[in-house]
Amino acid sequence: MMRPSPVRQIVLVAIISVALILSGCGGKKKAPKDPFAGQTAEEIYQLALHQMEKNRYGKARTTLQAALGRSTTTPELISKVHLGLADAYFYDGGILNLAEALSRYTNFLTFYPNHDRVDYAQYQIGLCHLKQVLTPDRDQTQTQRALNEFLKLRAQYPNSQYVAPAEEKANEARELLAESEFRIGQFYFKNEAYEGALDRFRLVLEEYPLYSRKPRLYLLLGRSLLELDREAEGRLYLQKLVSEFPDSDAAYEAATLLEEAPPDTREGG
Repeated sequence: MMRPSPVRQIVLVAIISVALILSGCGGKKKAPKDPFAGQTAEEIYQLALHQMEKNRYGKARTTLQAALGRSTTTPELISKVHLGLADAYFYDGGILNLAEALSRYTNFLTFYPNHDRVDYAQYQIGLCHLKQVLTPDRDQTQTQRALNEFLKLRAQYPNSQYVAPAEEKANEARELLAESEFRIGQFYFKNEAYEGALDRFRLVLEEYPLYSRKPRLYLLLGRSLLELDREAEGRLYLQKLVSEFPDSDAAYEAATLLEEAPPDTREGG
């Protein structure tokens, strides 16, 4: 019988050695240690809350997930954990985390409609949208969604402690929506498209009565009417401006226009 060559022997020995080493390593694998060994689900949940207080939101999410897999996790605790996970994403911030938080708050309302914190989840949904709003010169879809969610809270949970803060946030959304419409009207006005400007200014006046730039709104509304030869109506808005906001810069300009623009007898002025 022919003996294998020295080179072949060396190769065979190497292969066998590697195989033995690998098999030995595989046999020494140990299961990962449970970092929460000996702790109840409630204790793990409380630890997660403490981590969130320290702004360690990523760590808190890991801890909350661990609480879900314990044998001591009660149905009541499960609902609290799911709400906690939504909070951990929300307070971590960032577009992706807000989107995840929004999904989780929405799911919470779906699966726990009778929970004593549904009003809180509804309020948080509005905040998720509000934190994603764009500047008034850009798309206001998120702003409108935020407003709708805050109004929904007041309609569905009228006795909730979150009704008052939701109304404040709703006013923030209204201000943004009003400013967006006003800027469109201002654009039309500057380009002498007075009918289009008038439509936008009237919309702001009717839909957003608390708009903070009402003096400027009255001024441009009055000027648009004057440009359209509707002097009597235009003078009414200018006079209203001078009467209600006498100390505003716009009032001075309105007073000057009132002196220069005589009433139009055709409109009964």
